[in-house]
Amino acid sequence: MSGFAVIDLETTGFAYNANDRVCEIGVVLVAPDGRREHSWTTLVNPQRDLGAQHIHRIDATDARMAPLFADVVGDLTGLLAGRVVVAHNSAFDASFLAAEYARAGWPLALTRDMTLCTMRLAGQFGAPAKLGACCAHFGVPLTDAHAALADAEATAALLAAYMRASGERRVWDQWLAFGETMPWPAPPRLGTAPVWRGFARELTAPGSDLMDRVAGSFERVEGLEGADEYLDLLDRVLLDRKISTAERRALDGMAGALGLTADDVARLNRHYMLGAVDAVCADDQLTRQERALVIQLAGLLDLRDLEVEALLARAEGLVSRVVADVALEPGDLVVLTGMSEARQRELTAVAEARGLVVWPSVKRGVVAVIAQDPGSGSGKARKAREYGIPVVGEGVLAEQGADGR
Repeated sequence: MSGFAVIDLETTGFAYNANDRVCEIGVVLVAPDGRREHSWTTLVNPQRDLGAQHIHRIDATDARMAPLFADVVGDLTGLLAGRVVVAHNSAFDASFLAAEYARAGWPLALTRDMTLCTMRLAGQFGAPAKLGACCAHFGVPLTDAHAALADAEATAALLAAYMRASGERRVWDQWLAFGETMPWPAPPRLGTAPVWRGFARELTAPGSDLMDRVAGSFERVEGLEGADEYLDLLDRVLLDRKISTAERRALDGMAGALGLTADDVARLNRHYMLGAVDAVCADDQLTRQERALVIQLAGLLDLRDLEVEALLARAEGLVSRVVADVALEPGDLVVLTGMSEARQRELTAVAEARGLVVWPSVKRGVVAVIAQDPGSGSGKARKAREYGIPVVGEGVLAEQGADGR
């Protein structure tokens, strides 16, 4: 459909051609006459640290719960294709967007000159270049700056203001004609659920019984004097799912008084998290809320990324039902791995009865890889992770109803 797609990206830094990544996307669709039509936003898991969190204010737990760029590239393309890409300082956004498409395996020829930049146009209307100042010049509200959707909404309003101020259509129609003919790759649209700011906090909000199930679930540690006392205090501190500065000092003071070394504390933190994983999996299923809680607690205890991944793999291996982030629909391609031939035949029959297509190898377009052990290191599982395809347990098939939902 013809029109404009106003985008804004939050990133971990500025080196799009090195190791910095997109961590949030905001898109606002605008009709050819400047009317706002639709908006879409999601956080993106950058698979690295978040960089300047004091600027973009993205929570690490939310980011870890978010989809990879490869998971949303099809949905994003569905919004952008056929439209003019617009951004404030579009050279920055175009560079990062092209880099992320390339990493996801869908090369995109998108340059500064192929985008409409509201920063470059500002001077033509006697407005300052910076987004906030430009918005103030035109009386456009800008709230929650450095949140991708808020900045995209403000930029969309600026575009409409420019169109009103210009008084003629020729230049806008030229851009619209270009947008309709610009080539885009065609990644499959997976319908991946967006993750927004505060997502993990909403999932693990007070009032749920999640933390009540975790509290007191750790086992005793034999052979380490003071372990029980430290773990008991840690348990009480984590009940509200946060550690204040005063609470951290209390934990450090307790460890010192008990003669626990830094290595001892790290060992006990990991021990606590193993108990937490066992507790959330006691009902033989793993939900998004439970995953979020594990990630949140592990982050509070400063566990490394690999340790968090190991905890999540352990959790998925303990349950028979994993509530997947990506719902499987009839016609979706799935791959089976890490199981006996007999079990593979059984699950193939189950999958096909639900309208799924069991594919022999991992390729673009596969929606999920189903493994007996979601932490599997099989070649198929490794390739799936490279492509950003989720590796889930067999329980995902039990979630599909007779109508495939």
